[in-house]
Amino acid sequence: MNNMVGDFIHARRIDSFQKLRCVLFLHHHPDLSETSQELAEHLYLGDTRLLEQIIRDLQQVGLVDCAENRCRLHRQPEVSSCLQCLARAFEDPLARQTILDQVRSSPLPNRYQEEAYEPYG
Repeated sequence: MNNMVGDFIHARRIDSFQKLRCVLFLHHHPDLSETSQELAEHLYLGDTRLLEQIIRDLQQVGLVDCAENRCRLHRQPEVSSCLQCLARAFEDPLARQTILDQVRSSPLPNRYQEEAYEPYG
């Protein structure tokens, strides 16, 4: 895994496996515009409130755009390029393990633990 991928993960605060899955899913489906419920179904996540928090987090770091309760990947060449490198690295089993270790070692913010979730919008 190159430094750009690690720096991207850190800078965009991809600090959970669920967040990583969401980003990679949206990267692989760039024209998709979904509600949180639809995304939760695609990602097999039962906790829609958690996904709504993830979407808000990804929106804050410029990876996701949301309008009228629908979300899609932010379209910016730099973001697309970095996500392409991340997706390519994730296909390599050794690099994937490094990526997962980096994501796993990121401390989860308290808001993922027992805080009430607010819907995005």
